Amino acid sequence: MSKLIQFLACCALSFLLFCSPLKVSAAVVAAADGIHVVGRLEMNLTLDQENEFEKKTLELAKITRDRDPVTSYSSNRDIEHTGTYVFDEIWPSQQALVDHLNTPHFLAWWDWVKPHLAHDLDVQIASVDAFHSL
Repeated sequence: MSKLIQFLACCALSFLLFCSPLKVSAAVVAAADGIHVVGRLEMNLTLDQENEFEKKTLELAKITRDRDPVTSYSSNRDIEHTGTYVFDEIWPSQQALVDHLNTPHFLAWWDWVKPHLAHDLDVQIASVDAFHSL
């Protein structure tokens, strides 16, 4: 796949994720080695809500690793920006990601998260084979 087509496919999938995880199309990114997803959530949370978010996210991560064919799945607090979390995921295919975004465990988590977002999602997606060592 040409670099331009890969770039446009990544932009299209990012746009779809940005608008609604439920609208992701399975035919957006073609990647032999899977896809790498990095999502940034900036949230407006009280301390109690932050604790609840982290509890819900830990539960989501456990269920996702147990039930979904995810290769790598992590969420981290941005230490420079309060209320910001970064998800770093590797999925074996775009279809595996689409399937995950439509699971009851993801949808329940998303329903809780969506009203707390401070800004639109910042999601970057690329083919795993587009990454290289420095």
